Amino acid sequence: MEQQPQLRAIGIGKNYGSFRALDSVSIDIEQGEFLTLLGPSGSGKTTFLMILAGFQNHSHGRLEANGQDISRVPAEKRNFGMVFQGYALFPHMSIEDNVGFPLKIRGVKAEERNRRVRHMLDVVGLGEHRGKRPSELSGGQQQRVAIARALVFEPDLLLLDEPLSALDKNLREQLQAELQRIHRQIGTTFVFVTHDQNEALALSTRIAIFNRGQLAQVDTPERIYNQPGNRFVAEFLGKMNLFPLSQVDRSGALARGRFGDAELHAEPSAALQADKPLLAVRPEHMQLHAAPPTVEGHNVVSAVLTSRTYQGASTELGLATATGEAVPMSLAVHADHHASRLEQGSRVWLSWPIEKSLLLA
Repeated sequence: MEQQPQLRAIGIGKNYGSFRALDSVSIDIEQGEFLTLLGPSGSGKTTFLMILAGFQNHSHGRLEANGQDISRVPAEKRNFGMVFQGYALFPHMSIEDNVGFPLKIRGVKAEERNRRVRHMLDVVGLGEHRGKRPSELSGGQQQRVAIARALVFEPDLLLLDEPLSALDKNLREQLQAELQRIHRQIGTTFVFVTHDQNEALALSTRIAIFNRGQLAQVDTPERIYNQPGNRFVAEFLGKMNLFPLSQVDRSGALARGRFGDAELHAEPSAALQADKPLLAVRPEHMQLHAAPPTVEGHNVVSAVLTSRTYQGASTELGLATATGEAVPMSLAVHADHHASRLEQGSRVWLSWPIEKSLLLA
């Protein structure tokens, strides 16, 4: 018999008057996974998280936990943990008492409560700080206290609403590693909201990308990055260079189309039938040449250097195609690469393997 997903959203919608914040969102959340809800501001990801938590009611659809309808089950009875962007710690309580608070209100006896609190503080690496007040800890430590408090009562699911967004870059990266370690150690299902693409790629077993209240794509980080289903996903998750094609048709096993005076090829897809298909390629798959290259199995276009941005170990090059439609592109090269010293307006050529090309609508 097929195993039920831990949590199943079926056609979830949310309306605010005439505004549709969520439009028939359906997704299965599996036991033990780290699912990230990713999207720009206003895309619906936080609204969806609040509906999962029970803090908001959906306008239509159904929410199931292990096959049982929980659409009208209040938040306090869902046994879900919640971590917010703000730490929401009690300033007058010790760290130990903050973490133990969910157990205290559940009537867990003192001996068992102390055991579980100390274990959870050890898990998040704060065992030696249990007697301190929140004001005596750094922001990253306070966020770990909030995570410990959300996990100490052994929730079925942990929901995290942009918990790292208030932290600086270095601390954020440290907490990302901590979250991964805690997830592996505890095994609880995590549903994590962020608008940071790199964070989503680093943390997730799957990513759900939201756009205007709808799910644009749900898949593993690798597949969603390397095989985006549409232009929005391709551009939102990482950098992507896009070439509008004309005269698109099949040429044997490949799709082909015209871009200026170049003929470009890609693996065929449903976008073959689109009015204005795009050929997409990640910048890291492109090579830069000072003269027209002759490389078998590669696409080649000419371009003009428009800008250079020094970034330490690398230099970001801004480029515009030299023929056909004026299409902006970007490409990072090592700081020692000869292209990092080219003058603006220099003519260059770009090549990349055909198999790294995507055909998108």
